Amino acid sequence: MSEGYARENALVSEESNYYDRALDTTIALAVVGFLLGMVTFVDVVSLDSSGSALNGLTLAMLGLGVGGIGVVGAFSALGIVPVTSRRVRGVGLGLVIALVVLALVAFPMNISLATVLGLVLIVQGVVIGASGVVSRLELVETEPASSAGLLAGAAFGVVGVVIGAALGATLFGGVLTYAVALAGGALLFGLTVLPREDIASTMPAALLLVTLGATIATAAIGVGWQWDPEAIDGGFTGGVVIPLFVLFGSMVAAWAAAKSRAGFGARGRQFGAFLLINLNALLMVVVMVAIVAFVTFQGVTYAFHGFQIGALSALVILAPLFIGTLNWARSPAGTDRWHSAARQFTRVLPLAALGGVAALLVSVIVRGSAFEIPFIYEIQENRELVPLETSLRIVPDVTVGTLVLAIPAAVVFVYFFNKYGSLSQVGTELPRQRTIQRAVGLAMGLSVLLMLLLFVFGQTPFGLPLGDTLGLAVVYLGALAAATLGVAAIGGLLGGEGDLAARAHDRAQVIKVGLFGALGFLTTVVLLQPVAGVIPSVGPANLVPMVALLAVAAALGVAVLTALARRSTPATEPDDRLRRRILREETTLGLAAAAGFVTIVAGHVAATGSDFTVVGVTVGYTGTLDWPMVMSPYIPLGAEPGGILPAVIGTVWLVVGASLFAVPLGVGAAVFLTEYAEQGTFTSIVEVATNALWSTPSVVFGLFGAAFLIPRLGGNEGLLVAMLVLGFMLLPLVLITSREAIKAVPDEYRDASAALGVNQWETVRSVVLPASLPGVITGVILGVGRIAGETAPLILVLGSTLNETQAIDVLGGFQFTSSPPFIYNDALLEATAALPTQVWAVIAAGVSGSPSMGWASAFVLLMVVLGFYAIGILSRTYFRRKLDYE
Repeated sequence: MSEGYARENALVSEESNYYDRALDTTIALAVVGFLLGMVTFVDVVSLDSSGSALNGLTLAMLGLGVGGIGVVGAFSALGIVPVTSRRVRGVGLGLVIALVVLALVAFPMNISLATVLGLVLIVQGVVIGASGVVSRLELVETEPASSAGLLAGAAFGVVGVVIGAALGATLFGGVLTYAVALAGGALLFGLTVLPREDIASTMPAALLLVTLGATIATAAIGVGWQWDPEAIDGGFTGGVVIPLFVLFGSMVAAWAAAKSRAGFGARGRQFGAFLLINLNALLMVVVMVAIVAFVTFQGVTYAFHGFQIGALSALVILAPLFIGTLNWARSPAGTDRWHSAARQFTRVLPLAALGGVAALLVSVIVRGSAFEIPFIYEIQENRELVPLETSLRIVPDVTVGTLVLAIPAAVVFVYFFNKYGSLSQVGTELPRQRTIQRAVGLAMGLSVLLMLLLFVFGQTPFGLPLGDTLGLAVVYLGALAAATLGVAAIGGLLGGEGDLAARAHDRAQVIKVGLFGALGFLTTVVLLQPVAGVIPSVGPANLVPMVALLAVAAALGVAVLTALARRSTPATEPDDRLRRRILREETTLGLAAAAGFVTIVAGHVAATGSDFTVVGVTVGYTGTLDWPMVMSPYIPLGAEPGGILPAVIGTVWLVVGASLFAVPLGVGAAVFLTEYAEQGTFTSIVEVATNALWSTPSVVFGLFGAAFLIPRLGGNEGLLVAMLVLGFMLLPLVLITSREAIKAVPDEYRDASAALGVNQWETVRSVVLPASLPGVITGVILGVGRIAGETAPLILVLGSTLNETQAIDVLGGFQFTSSPPFIYNDALLEATAALPTQVWAVIAAGVSGSPSMGWASAFVLLMVVLGFYAIGILSRTYFRRKLDYE
């Protein structure tokens, strides 16, 4: 849809502002109703929720909506995420109004969620009918056609017949069912075809919505309603029919409100169809992931029994996602042929959703009361399912575990460091800058040598107490040097002549050396501390994390000041544009350094085992995340459920080992067959063989491993054999997809490289492989998705252990010897649990918790596979962007 044709800012006159806002609110209410229909259909939220449960639901939705809209509005006001569409702003405001109204309706009235949904449909019908009347009376400027058309009439006629038949069968039965059905179809058909488009598009929709809403609100079809036709086995219940009514009514309401909001006519039909198509697309996505959803809802209650996390820990985990969605929101989605409102909606929706979740977490901390979702899960006891009560809790605890803090902070550091370019030869070079850089590097190198010495010979090598003396001195000096460099980085911006932008440009080298030097010193200090056995402190506070926090403040100060300077610098002249680019590099460096220093704080606590508290926030060795299903190392046979940590660890090692075996071999073979081997009979045979190997049943690979590999690798079932079997399964797909990706690289790339005098291997390594890397990663993603869930081969080569009490320690199992093979690992020759075999073993054994425990294990397996998918997709996206940039 072209932007010029859409003319979205001129759809209605300025005098019709209330008309616009009412319809925007109706569209937002339709979206809310559609989402509530989906969650009630899958029974995530009960239709008979009322009282405090309903109040909590509406308040949580209000917090999510206000938080999401507020985050988007804040970034829009700052110019980071521009939102120029009136429709986007109107629907956003309408969403807030709709959620406020829902909360106000649910709070004083003791009604159920089903009744609320019925009232929502009635309100939508009234507003849509009123919009048609207002347009027909020409109180607003619209452009309706003479009729809504036969197609719309036929659609409403069919809907009228279906709704009429359902109501007739429910209320009357017999012959009257057909009469009511025909009357409903004729009524809606006539209302759609005969009047002018504004009446024809709104009145049938309004009548339909009011009928559906009244049927639900008056409990004519209530939660406990059931219909069992004699002609079919089974029946229909209110728990299914009500969500279907809400879903259908929400789509009709969105269509009619969008047409009215666009002024009817050609634009109205297009915008109505656009919104309807998007809601249908959302529904189709839900249908496509039905299997995933089914497994999730079967196993999620057992998997999340007793789950608890601190609100601050959840915010830390969301930080990388928040940065990613913010970056996504800054770039327009789709193409210029898209309508601008659609592009802006696509950009800001993820940010709004994540902002809403963040607002909910902040509210938990501010209120000081936990956010709790109670639910019931089942275990099997004496062959009978026993329901147990539990809850998913977000507590206002402000303690963050080292792992929870380190991983997101490291991800953020890598993200910004990858975006950071270079500040070399920018600004004025410091006096003796090269000498300072060499001294910093030498000092860090000597610290690493001291760490290796103490690691090999202990804290008292040769009888000398180097750990307590020299080690302690180096830690103190390194922390002091890091503090000095961090303060110097921010001090260079705060003092001196000229405006802020000029100082940032002139002292870029101070910023670069200061932040990088502080990062280096603190990293070596954190690594040296546990080896030397020292934890220096200043008064009651640990020295290293205090210096790291000082450096965080300095780095964030650099990022904020340079961002402000960039915003105040125009982009008209070439010199100004160059200065803006340099300021952006300094901002990125500051953010990367801040994330790096936070990672160092987590590393210090992990290395020393000493918690660190500042301003009420604690970085703890354990933290507040408690997930019994995943973090418990065993499954007891009694009534109390346990966890599957050994199976999770085993699955991760299986996928990692198989990938390390198959990916280099597959890519190498693809390079040889595509770039070096003569294309003929040999390559054709290899292609047929790899396709056949990929199609081979997985159990055949398992038999091969049991009959051939096990006797040659210790004679027992073990992790290494399972890795090789899965690697052989992954190899043909990596080979096939890598060959196709390499073939897809244009020959012009090779010719251009050869014209520059580059030999063939350099061309393959520097030109062909980087260009084909996204396709190679796609093949690896598909292969990992298959091997991670394979069960039959793992049962044959790994066994099926149900009650594994300890996760396998592959890294700690490596040992070095003075005789061949010089390095070995007993852990690789031991059997371990894996999630696919765990699912089979739990269900086959019939012990405590099955089948609920089996579904929960399947759910965790699904999450692990999706995690590998996410890593692969992010890697593919990264290399594609890098390739496009280059």
